[in-house]
Amino acid sequence: MDYECEKGAKRNFEPWREAKLAEETEEERLDRLEQEEADKDAMAELETKALDAKTEMAIADSLDQIRTRNARLERSGATAVVDMGLDKAQIEREEAKKLQEAEDEEAARQAFRGGTGESVRRLVVEEEEEGDAVAPTTEETKAEATSFVRKKKTKKDLGAALGIKKKAVT
Repeated sequence: MDYECEKGAKRNFEPWREAKLAEETEEERLDRLEQEEADKDAMAELETKALDAKTEMAIADSLDQIRTRNARLERSGATAVVDMGLDKAQIEREEAKKLQEAEDEEAARQAFRGGTGESVRRLVVEEEEEGDAVAPTTEETKAEATSFVRKKKTKKDLGAALGIKKKAVT
């Protein structure tokens, strides 16, 4: 009884190999088994080498991360020292500015003192009977007259600029 092979069939059993194994002597069989064990040992050895290489790479990566972090911390520490220097310089500038303002105030006091040593008095706005105020024309009154009151800005209709027409609501 012979079967004909159709498409894609694979052979599971090869009778000529079984005959070859039957003819094999005991010494040949032992040699073959030793060879297979050596091959298995070589595969196990290769797997352990691959695992060792993988762990070494992980250790190297973690060391690199630690070195990078330490370098970053070192740089930030150095910038902190520089920032402290900038803070000191800023403090010195502020102290110099306060000293300059104090000197300016003293110079202003000296300038407003008269020749006799008396301080100059401000002109007071006197009210007339009609209710109109007489405004003296000095620099101080002009500065007081200008006020910094916020004015509400009028909103522009930007829709008209874009050609958008609003519908009349009825």
